[in-house]
Amino acid sequence: MNAYLVSCLLAATLAASACADPFLGGDARPADSRVESSLPPDLRFQGDLHQYKCADVIDLLFVLDVSSSMTFVLDTLEKEIALVVAASNKLAPNTHLGLIGFVDNHRLDTTGPLEGGKVHTDAASLQAAFRAFKQTYTLPNRNPGDGPSGPTLQNPICEENAVDSLHGAALDFPWRQFSNRVIILVTDDTFLERPDNYGDRDGDGKTDKTDYPREGDYPARFTLAEAVAALKQAKVRVFSFTRLKPPGLLDLTRCGTGRRLPWSAISDGWSTPYQGQKPIPEQSSGKNFDLDQVYAGKLSLTATINDVVLESHCAPID
Repeated sequence: MNAYLVSCLLAATLAASACADPFLGGDARPADSRVESSLPPDLRFQGDLHQYKCADVIDLLFVLDVSSSMTFVLDTLEKEIALVVAASNKLAPNTHLGLIGFVDNHRLDTTGPLEGGKVHTDAASLQAAFRAFKQTYTLPNRNPGDGPSGPTLQNPICEENAVDSLHGAALDFPWRQFSNRVIILVTDDTFLERPDNYGDRDGDGKTDKTDYPREGDYPARFTLAEAVAALKQAKVRVFSFTRLKPPGLLDLTRCGTGRRLPWSAISDGWSTPYQGQKPIPEQSSGKNFDLDQVYAGKLSLTATINDVVLESHCAPID
């Protein structure tokens, strides 16, 4: 199908979004052949350019570092998530939302009303999920994958397991067939890859030390390349909020345990390459934002989320 036959017109406000052809004027975003093949039969081209419509609903999944330094993010999202839900529903009704929390392992929230609890459809239930993750995992420093009765103070190194969380997000969240699929990831550190172990604080191959910070068996299960491949297969964009540079020595959000990678690597995988591999947002047609700007009140977390959902809606993934 020729690209000029269908284009996605992004509205100036969140209240309007439609697919338009170039003959109708306005700023048009070219679409690839994915658009026609993914549309239901009654919306595909049938000899009239006006038959083309954007059929993409919005699936928005939050993948959040819920370690002890991330309370601010959970509080902000709990307070303002209604703005995100409202904006997404204005853009395309029936937004589906979800939550994965991670530290050294991860958990997909199952307290929503749909798909066995994996999907939220309103702000209230997602607010409750943010509160529950903060109380259950963030404040006691507990790994989400261990469940609500797992051991506390169980995070012996600074790096957090974003790679396995993203791999799980791509495969385990019930993405709809005709949806704009967006992950919002927030973390303040880089990650490790298989075969490393997040519970092995000194890298000696053992996880048996019980003094603080207590070790545990938290192996990295996937590599960066494997996670990116899963995201691409699922056609999911990743927009991340991460640190661009290490925090200062007196910064209260600075990780207080040991590290596997140097402090200079804190941005690797997000805004800088990770061991020669391009950042995850770049590889998934997304973008990275400066988390410190959010902390400083210079960048609105929720307004930026609304912007990226708007900009990616009905736009083909590279």
